[in-house]
Formats: sequence, C-alpha cells, structure tokens
Amino acid sequence: MSAAGGGLDLAGQVSQTGGMSQPITPPQTDLFARLWQAQAGDCALCGKAMPRSRFEVAHAAIWKKERPTFDHIIPRAAGGPDRAENLQLAHARCNKRKGKAQTGSLGRVRT
Repeated sequence: MSAAGGGLDLAGQVSQTGGMSQPITPPQTDLFARLWQAQAGDCALCGKAMPRSRFEVAHAAIWKKERPTFDHIIPRAAGGPDRAENLQLAHARCNKRKGKAQTGSLGRVRT
C-alpha cells in the first residue's frame, strides 16, 4: 500500500517460494502483521486458528489448505478495492470456498 493510502500491490507482498508451489511462511509485511495481530491469528471467515508457518502443520498438503491468505472482504470482481480496509486474513481453503461472495468477518454478509 502506498504511504498515502493508495492501491495495494499484493503481488509485491508474496514471499519467495524457493521452488515450492507455496511459500513456507506468509509475507513478512507490515500489512500482514497488522491483520494477524488484529485477528489474533484467526481466520476471518471460519474463526479457527491459522498456522504461522509451514512447520506448524504435519504436512505440506495441510499447509496448502490452511495457510493464511489475503481475502478481499468485498471481492475485486464486485468492485472491491485493493486497500487495507478491504482486506482480512483467511485460510486458503476458506478464501477459495468464499470465492466471489460478499461476506465479511466470520462469514457474515456485509450490508
């Protein structure tokens, strides 16, 4: 996100994969840290704890599903902006399940 609160470059927030299909740790950014702290490490969609790194889960396949991802509260497909106010952290599986639905924290529909 720019200092003036402009658009967010999520591509610049992704850590290196080291040849793996998924990074072993989430992005080490101020935005990620603020969201993680605000949500106490819990998924905004299901409310369950998210692992902080690949090594907190038994297998890479579990990490792929449970890793924290940026979720647009109002999806980009529905005109939601790439701004911090429109982002929350969610398990990859919850984020994928949500798809283009307009749900807020803990799956509540935003009005």
